[in-house]
Amino acid sequence: MSKLYETVKNHRVKVFFLLSLLLGYSQWILTGKPNWFIYGMLISGLILTALFEGKKGIMDQLRSAIRFKSSYKNYLYILLTLVAMNIATLGLAYILYGDVPSLSMIRNEPLMIPVFILLTLTGGPIAEELFGLRGFALPKLLGKYTPLVSSLIVGFFFGAWHLIEFFRPGSSQYAIGLVYYPLFIVDEIAHSILMTWIYLRSDRNLFVGGIFFHLVMNVCLVLFQTDFTLSNVNVFPKINSHYFVIYALLATVFAVFIAVKTKMYHTKESTGIGTDPL
Repeated sequence: MSKLYETVKNHRVKVFFLLSLLLGYSQWILTGKPNWFIYGMLISGLILTALFEGKKGIMDQLRSAIRFKSSYKNYLYILLTLVAMNIATLGLAYILYGDVPSLSMIRNEPLMIPVFILLTLTGGPIAEELFGLRGFALPKLLGKYTPLVSSLIVGFFFGAWHLIEFFRPGSSQYAIGLVYYPLFIVDEIAHSILMTWIYLRSDRNLFVGGIFFHLVMNVCLVLFQTDFTLSNVNVFPKINSHYFVIYALLATVFAVFIAVKTKMYHTKESTGIGTDPL
């Protein structure tokens, strides 16, 4: 038993990824229906944290998840980066293809946006970050790999983890279309690099670099690029492929710029992450 314990402990991130897949995809595996248990990731990280770090590890994680205090620049970078990329996407789509954004929720349900933000918070930002990607996996990967390699691993898994959603009618990934699944993974890798950048420059703040970034990312994508409204919450309307492709390319270009500028291919100690003027 002790040998098994040590083996799992030494391969915690791999076990986390595997357990997240098994729990997240359990309904699909057992019933054949593409239903997704998004909280499988949170439960996996919580179990492993409790097993190897005990009560202290859990409490440290929870405290980091509500560590709102951080430099205003970190919050500003997140907001400006994500809003700017979305606006640039709309502008380029209009110039190249004549696409006019609906901004459906902003125009038709502006008072419901706070409700939408709260609902979004309980999804990916909490389910996939708290005891998840930035809460569990990233800190441990950073102890072994460079920030860039760690980001690539987390981003690839996160993108691949959404495969089931491309088969579930009504989901936002189904609205994108399976043909764009490879680009979706690239997009998530790009966002992972940007999130690692913020995570490190905010002194490994889980709330800022994980939960808040994830929340703003999801909210901006829906508000700017889709026709989604809370009055039709059960079915996500088809997403404009021009928007998706342009946005993914912009995110990738900016992520490459950040990776090179902050030298994320080196260890944290040899980079400017945390004090970088960007």
